[in-house]
Amino acid sequence: MKYRLLAFISCVLLLYCDNSKEKQLDYKYPINENLINCDDLDTGLFQEALQSFEADILNFYAPNTTELSTAYGRFISQAVSNNLNYSEIVSDHSKKVFDVLKKDKTLWTTNSDGSHVNFKHPLFKCIGKHINDKNTRETFNALISTNSMSLRLFRGLLKPQSYVMKDDHYLASYIALELFYGKLYAISLNNEPKAKTISQI
Repeated sequence: MKYRLLAFISCVLLLYCDNSKEKQLDYKYPINENLINCDDLDTGLFQEALQSFEADILNFYAPNTTELSTAYGRFISQAVSNNLNYSEIVSDHSKKVFDVLKKDKTLWTTNSDGSHVNFKHPLFKCIGKHINDKNTRETFNALISTNSMSLRLFRGLLKPQSYVMKDDHYLASYIALELFYGKLYAISLNNEPKAKTISQI
């Protein structure tokens, strides 16, 4: 009798655990460990976020091509000028990726310049170690370490790098989080009083 009771309780617990593990996201893109590799940090979701973002800007700015450099150049130029309608760019999959990113409360904050990415998140320290261009890397790290990162101070380095961004997955990850998902986060905050989500964009 005791064994039956234990077996029953075990089955109930296993069933509960399986059901409580919310299936957060169906990954669309292959996980590539060489894309973003950070010690002691699971980067699977960030890699998915980057690849979904790149697919969106490629589809919007250079459809039916593989001209990712062109897409980056056009996206960054318009993003730093606040001249984008994100509803025209964001795909359904990127909305789902964002919904999962949003659940990580350590990734978001409100900065003095109005941006919403939390640069104290360990991902940004990792990004700072691996940015390809030395000048961009040093400036990025200086701004992060002094808690003064802002698009106003950093954007001057982005446009010259936009055409090599496709080869610098770390700097591209910053772009994806700051200028794409971070903007979706701002939109979702603005919609919170009406209980809307990004899926309604």
